[in-house]
Amino acid sequence: MITEILKEIGSAKTKDEREFEKCLNLYLKGEKLDSAIKDLWGNKESNNVKIKEKYPKMTQQLSFYYLLLQDINGFIKASFDGKKNKEEIKNRLNACTKLYNRSLQIFIDMFGLLESGCGLNAFLLWRSIYENYVNSKYIANGSEEEAKLFLEYEAVQKNKLLGAKLTKEDKAKFAKKFGRDYDSNDLCWAKNLRGKRIFIKIVRSVKEKKFYKYYLLSNYIGRTSSFSVDSVIVYNEKAGSKTLPFSSDDAAKGLSVFISVLSEFSGIMIENYIDDKKQKETLKKMVVHCGKQIDRKWKKY
Repeated sequence: MITEILKEIGSAKTKDEREFEKCLNLYLKGEKLDSAIKDLWGNKESNNVKIKEKYPKMTQQLSFYYLLLQDINGFIKASFDGKKNKEEIKNRLNACTKLYNRSLQIFIDMFGLLESGCGLNAFLLWRSIYENYVNSKYIANGSEEEAKLFLEYEAVQKNKLLGAKLTKEDKAKFAKKFGRDYDSNDLCWAKNLRGKRIFIKIVRSVKEKKFYKYYLLSNYIGRTSSFSVDSVIVYNEKAGSKTLPFSSDDAAKGLSVFISVLSEFSGIMIENYIDDKKQKETLKKMVVHCGKQIDRKWKKY
C-alpha cells in the first residue's frame, strides 16, 4: 500500500508540505484504496466483527491508518534482507515485530468498541498496546541476548497455559536462564534491570513519561479498586456521541492517546529497523500527519 502511495506522491523532497499532505488526505477521505479497505473489513466480518454503517468516515480513517502501520513491516523486511550482519539485530527485530504486530491486532479490535461508544473497554485494550510499546522500546535499545530471552520465555508461558508438570531438570534450566522468579514474573527476561524486575522499572529505563499516567488510569479502571468509576466515565446511550470516554481534566481526549502511542511505536520500528534515510523520513512524516488528521477529525464527531 505504501509503495502505491509513494508512486503517486513521489519523493517527500519533490513536493512541498501542502502537496504532500493533500495527497495523503485523499486516502484518509476514502477517495483511494477502497478495495484494500473492503478486503480488510471483509476478513473481519467473518469473525462477526461488524463496523456500523453510521460511521463510514471514522472507519475509513482508522482503516487507512491501520493499513499504513501494517505496511511498514514490508519496508522493515526489505531493509533486513539487505543487511550483511543480520545476526546483530535478528532477535531484537523479531521480538519488537511480534509486539508491534500484536498491537496492530489489538488496535483493529478497538474499532468496533470506539464506534459503539465503548471508549472504556477500548481504553483497557490500549493498556496492552502501551505495555507492548514500552517493552519494544526497551528491547530495541537493549542487547541481543536480552531479546533472545524474551523470545525464549514463550516456552515458560506455554507450559503455564497447558498446566504442564516440569521435571526438576526443566525447572533448574529455566531458573538458571531466567532467574528463580521465572514462574511468577513475566518480566524475568529483562536481565539488565537492576533489582526487582517490574514494569515501572522498564518505563523509567526508557524514560517514558508522556503516556504513563494514562496507563495508571487504565489500571485503576480495569482492576478492583476504590477508584470511583462514576467519577471518570461519561455514559451516553447514543452511539456516536461526542462524549469522551473519560471526563477528568487529566484524561485523554478522544483518540489522541491511542493514536499517539501507535505513531510513536511505529517510529521505534522505522528508526531502528529501516536503514534508508529517505524512507525513514517519508514514512515517519506519513504516520505523524495521518495520526494528527484522524485525531483532529475525531473531535468533530
